Amino acid sequence: MNKIISLILILLVSYNIKSQEEKQKNWEITGYITNMQSVQFDSIKGTWINDNLIHNRLNFSWFANEKWIFKIGMRNRLITGESIKLIPDYANFFERAEQGYIDMNWNLINEKSVLFNTNIDRLFLQYEKRNFSATLGRQRINWGKTFAWNPNDLFNAYSFFDFDYPEKPGSDALRLQYYTGMVSSIEIAAKINNNEEITAAALWRFNKWNYDFQILAGILNQNDYAIGGGWSGAIKNLDFKGEFTYLHPKENIKDTTGLLIASLSVGYIFENSLNLQFEFLYSDNSAAEIYSFEQFYYKSLTVKNLAFTKYNAFAQVGYQITPLLSANISGMYYPKLNGYFLGPSFDYSFTDNLYFSFVVQAFSAELENPFTQNKQRINATFAFLRLKWNF
Repeated sequence: MNKIISLILILLVSYNIKSQEEKQKNWEITGYITNMQSVQFDSIKGTWINDNLIHNRLNFSWFANEKWIFKIGMRNRLITGESIKLIPDYANFFERAEQGYIDMNWNLINEKSVLFNTNIDRLFLQYEKRNFSATLGRQRINWGKTFAWNPNDLFNAYSFFDFDYPEKPGSDALRLQYYTGMVSSIEIAAKINNNEEITAAALWRFNKWNYDFQILAGILNQNDYAIGGGWSGAIKNLDFKGEFTYLHPKENIKDTTGLLIASLSVGYIFENSLNLQFEFLYSDNSAAEIYSFEQFYYKSLTVKNLAFTKYNAFAQVGYQITPLLSANISGMYYPKLNGYFLGPSFDYSFTDNLYFSFVVQAFSAELENPFTQNKQRINATFAFLRLKWNF
């Protein structure tokens, strides 16, 4: 009970600070609150698992002067429902999501029917002077170019299916950036994870032939050398992007046990706002196995396990039905698993900062039973109703 009271006091103080924001020109607080009802089932005639999530985010920024910026961001999640009761070790899924060197992820309440988790995913100090920027602390380092999968994302791989987390995870890292021109830069970054493994890499961005290119090289988790690149541009009216990364074990530098991950994306937007997006991912990680759909949702991703099959296809169609209502439908195909993902969604804007969403995520695949070694068709459907208020 004391923890709940403390949380309420923190939120009240935060909102009071927000109300005084105009008087304090050098800092601000933003965030959102969502209330999301979800249901999970393998068959519409079978057992349904119902859950409720109240998700609160707080972002604090302090602009000390023209050169120094301090930022901290946290999210608080209150979960009630049947998943806590029925899924073994459910609470540990949240704590295991902490990949940073400093543990800033806590289950403050962990009971039979309720779980309250809080996570600080941004905590950094940034220095900027002319063309140079240095950032130290928990931050997001996003080097990806394509939409659904990002082989260049050595630092912050994330799941496409986690739509309720737009900020995406951060890393405990040092990042140095120097802008050599309007569209060119040199960047060096290094992070340390909870296993005290270091990932370090350098990135060069430049523009040529009206395309934005990037080249990177480094080491992943002290175990694999990494080299890669990416581009974004256009072929006539088609948006054309791609990226690739080749990983090679440091201990076996002379053999051919390397891993190639590559994605290719094309997109097109019609005059009536209809937009199409297609993407293909190749991952030479044939040893990766999946036994349940929980791995889609709860497994901590790295660039090495972005996909569970060698070939993966993605497509999405979006349309602005009215100025306030938009619709999307996305899908993936996994040939090795003879499986697919299908995800229709609708978003409605009541006001500039109040939104309603309806999202369905349906999976089906032939998965191997780890005990019998036999394959069987497994289905899982997740449906979400979400109300979100930004402040």
